[in-house]
Amino acid sequence: MSEQEFQAKVLSELQALRVDVEKLGTDVEKLQTDVSELATQVKNQEDKFEVYQRGTDAMVRMATTIIIAAASVVVLSSLSPAITTLVSAIAHQGN
Repeated sequence: MSEQEFQAKVLSELQALRVDVEKLGTDVEKLQTDVSELATQVKNQEDKFEVYQRGTDAMVRMATTIIIAAASVVVLSSLSPAITTLVSAIAHQGN
């Protein structure tokens, strides 16, 4: 192989290497874009989760309030006759 052939081959290999490096740079840029898009999607999912969590918390508070109110009605309605009898008995004792 002559010196000129060797130089031509080296230059050809360097050119191929340069093309590969440029392609790799393009791939890295695309990967950065994909990662950025993925980060945005994750952020959006986190925001949605926060909204659902706040809604769920509000529903649990509302359900708890309803359960406590219903239990209070049940307890007070069963105690009402007993309290009326007790108050009447105390009132009659004072007379």
